[in-house]
Amino acid sequence: MAEKSKALEFKVGIFIFTGLLILSWFVLSIGDFKILRVGYNIKVIFGFANGIKVGAPVRVAGVDKGEVKEIRLTHDHDGKSRVIIKVLLAGDTVVPVNSRAWVNTLGLLGEKYLEIIPGKDYNTILPPNGVLIGEDPVSVQEVTDLAKDIALQA
Repeated sequence: MAEKSKALEFKVGIFIFTGLLILSWFVLSIGDFKILRVGYNIKVIFGFANGIKVGAPVRVAGVDKGEVKEIRLTHDHDGKSRVIIKVLLAGDTVVPVNSRAWVNTLGLLGEKYLEIIPGKDYNTILPPNGVLIGEDPVSVQEVTDLAKDIALQA
């Protein structure tokens, strides 16, 4: 009798373990969670980051090819603020050294993402952990000040 009970407990344990594995796989696949991401890191340096956040998408030539992994605020030797954005790009992504990068806004809700437009010189490719200097976006305050100046001149 005890052997039948142990066999039944073993079968129930296997069933529950298998169910938990399937549930875990389902939850992780819906959340687009990847345990092993293959790719390489680059850094993009800005003077003004315009509200981009960790986890924001990175698009290369308009295609999602990476993710913002880290954002640090530092100061250079002149005392100017610099924002260093560490980006994980997919392994098959090629970014020439003369590429352009800026923070862009997606849709009406204003989700920020990093846009990289590849340069034309594919002879010099940005290596892993390479640095790309980004183009600072125009702040809303600058646009408001410009509109005010134009209105006062009229």
